[in-house]
Amino acid sequence: MPVGIIVNVLAVALAALPQLAVFLLLFFGARLILPLATPVMIADFKACGGFLLLATAFRVAKIREFPIADMIPAMVLAMPMSWLWVQYIAPLL
Repeated sequence: MPVGIIVNVLAVALAALPQLAVFLLLFFGARLILPLATPVMIADFKACGGFLLLATAFRVAKIREFPIADMIPAMVLAMPMSWLWVQYIAPLL
């Protein structure tokens, strides 16, 4: 094999390592979180993802420019905020 092909294959493999690390972190993190999640928390997480998908669609269709990257932390906060709401706020209502 020519050296150029080997170098290119190694470059692609090394570039994929960070993506593999993130994937494995998400995979094993989800296995730890899922048993703790209630159906209400999962529904709120799905609703948050739906809003992000809708905002992305508006951006792609050039209807409105939403800052999608600024909205990504909402996915991290959706489940803890849902749990806090159900535990502390909803009983007061």
